Parts: sequence; structure tokens; C-alpha cells
Amino acid sequence: MLKALFVSAAILTMGATGVAHAGVSTPTQPEALVEQAALSIEDAQGEALADAVLSALDLDLIARFTLGRHAASLSDEDQSRFADALEVFLRKQLVSQSAKLQSVSLEILQTANRNARDAVVTTRVTGFGEPLTVRWRVVERRGVWSVVDLEFQGVWLAIEQRAQINAILAKPGAAIEDVIKQLG
Repeated sequence: MLKALFVSAAILTMGATGVAHAGVSTPTQPEALVEQAALSIEDAQGEALADAVLSALDLDLIARFTLGRHAASLSDEDQSRFADALEVFLRKQLVSQSAKLQSVSLEILQTANRNARDAVVTTRVTGFGEPLTVRWRVVERRGVWSVVDLEFQGVWLAIEQRAQINAILAKPGAAIEDVIKQLG
């Protein structure tokens, strides 16, 4: 399940052959980030595509969030190993699926500002059959905007990943190695 969520997020939301705005005159910073992520991978393949996608994500924040309450009991080294495993997994998936990402288009529909440093950008993704609505949670941290979560088909991926990781680590005798193994 954990792998399926990461793969789905990468395949369904990060590739784009074009970006359009539905009634948006001047993009906000969160919209600009989503647009730039889409445009930067438009012609990319393989490792270049993975670099473009991963550069839009705050992997450290995502990794800490997905570890949830277990992060407090892990050493900095173990947290770093998990974040590294997450990045390696995503990179492999993106490289292996890069050809499929070339036919995807993204349209920015609206942005809901949660506060000055937190927004949700709603997009329509086409190119995989029926259009999908994908929402991007974008936050500003230390002056840099980045994607920290994605929602499609009613599931926020980082929240679901957190539940999956909690289920693994809540088992008696479980360790961070068990989670890292799940990432492959």
C-alpha cells in the first residue's frame, strides 16, 4: 500500500505537458510553484525528470510528518536514513515511469490560502483517461515554497503514508528498518 501511494502520486500529479489557468489572472506563489514543477519536467526524461519532481518537494518535512509520533523516538541518523530511502524510492519510480508522464496536462483551477504560508492549489490533470482533480498542499518555509502533500480521489497522500508507517512501527519489535524495507 505504501509503495502504491508513492507511485500514484508521482505518476498522476507531477508530469505535465502543459499548464493552463482557469480564470486566474496572476498566479500566486503557490500556483507558480505548481506551474513551475509541471513546466520543468515537460521535456525531461529519466534522472532529469526525477530531479525536477523532487526539487518541488520538501522531502525532509514530508519524511518527518510521515514518521509522525515515531520521529521523536528515532535518532537523527535514523530519520535521515528514512528520508534518504524515501528519496531513492521516489527517484526510482519516477525514472521508471518517466515515459508515461509525458502525455499529462495540468490546469490550475483555484487556490485556497489557509494562511500566508500555507495554501492548497486545486488542479485538473488530464492524459490518463478521465480527468482527475488533484490538490497540492504547498507551504512556505524559510522563504521557499514547496509541495508537502497531494490529494486525489479523496486521499491525502502524506496523511495516508503516515497511517501506513504508524501501522508498521506500532507492531511489537518493529524498527525503522521495517519501514525502509517497505520502500524497497
